[in-house]
Amino acid sequence: MVVSQTDPFDIFSLEARGNHALYARMRREDPIHRALDPHTGEAVWFLTRYDDCVTFMKDKRFGKVPRSAAEPASAHAMQTAINRHMLNLDEPDHTRLKSLVHLVFTPGRVRDLRSRLQAIAEELLTTIDREVAEGDEFDLAAHYGEVFPLLSIMEMLGLPAADYPEFRRWTKTVLLLSEETSTETAILELSHYLNQQIDARRTHANAPDDLLTGLIFAEAAGDRLSREELLSMVFLLFAAGYETVANFINSSMLTLLNNLDQMRLLRDNLDDPVLVSSAVEELLRYNSPSYMTLPSWAFEDVVLGGKQIRCGDSVHAVLHAANRDPAVFDHPNVFAISRQPNKHLAFSLGIHYCLGAPLARLEGEIALTTLLRWLPD
Repeated sequence: MVVSQTDPFDIFSLEARGNHALYARMRREDPIHRALDPHTGEAVWFLTRYDDCVTFMKDKRFGKVPRSAAEPASAHAMQTAINRHMLNLDEPDHTRLKSLVHLVFTPGRVRDLRSRLQAIAEELLTTIDREVAEGDEFDLAAHYGEVFPLLSIMEMLGLPAADYPEFRRWTKTVLLLSEETSTETAILELSHYLNQQIDARRTHANAPDDLLTGLIFAEAAGDRLSREELLSMVFLLFAAGYETVANFINSSMLTLLNNLDQMRLLRDNLDDPVLVSSAVEELLRYNSPSYMTLPSWAFEDVVLGGKQIRCGDSVHAVLHAANRDPAVFDHPNVFAISRQPNKHLAFSLGIHYCLGAPLARLEGEIALTTLLRWLPD
């Protein structure tokens, strides 16, 4: 990546990603920061104060679909199709899709997943226990943190666990985390697989009661998800539910290992649902799974915090910075699992608030508490 030489914060560099010290300096010196994208030369804004991020995420003068310029052409028509999901849409398209998907993501359905996700976590740890001798080292991210969320998504969708190796290859390729195959090939193979699953459920008299079946038959006011929208929604589940949850599990364990007093406090109170819930929220605040929001574009000239954001400029809310804003959080750089209140923005806000937040919380809770029970030391 080429780093802008004129940007005092080098915000586009890999070193800036998740750099809390840098974000703190931006909050102090230039909290609504404008930089030029080193690839396109276009203006990009980065918001680092909590209140500015909240104002921006609720402001309908910003949206996900650029209106002042043509969208970049996709390398493949299928890639365009799978990207037409809720994170990339504005009202009314966003509202329509969210209302349909919301019929499936009910609190009851999420609660019903607890025992199944618990079994996945215990099975993974049983395997680790069997394969790793006492005192040996093992890669927690590779064998647990990255495996658990993908198997969980497959379980939710009712897809065979035996297909995990293929799903891992497809997902990591589509998310640009691997180069085992081309992105286009991975998209086509995964789309073909999902189309077969969708067809089987649509024609089967006793389709299984899983999330994919629920999405297929979800209906509101006579409206259903189209085939393209179904594929896009499933791709979104893998994109948003795999990498972010893996990031959350792995960064949470790193945070706990760097704060042993808090890890012991959590480990010794795993039967206290109030403290466990508070710990999950604090882990989400302290090192959010996503360090900033995906880009939004200004639909018109907007003055925010005294800065003029031009129509067509893109804007990011830097969640890592907002969640450690001392104007909102006492001692923001201190990790405290009993912190109350905790109004973090890890799941964004406004119409693009993460629909899967309850599910992500459940996955994080199960992954971490099961790990601490099985490997207390």
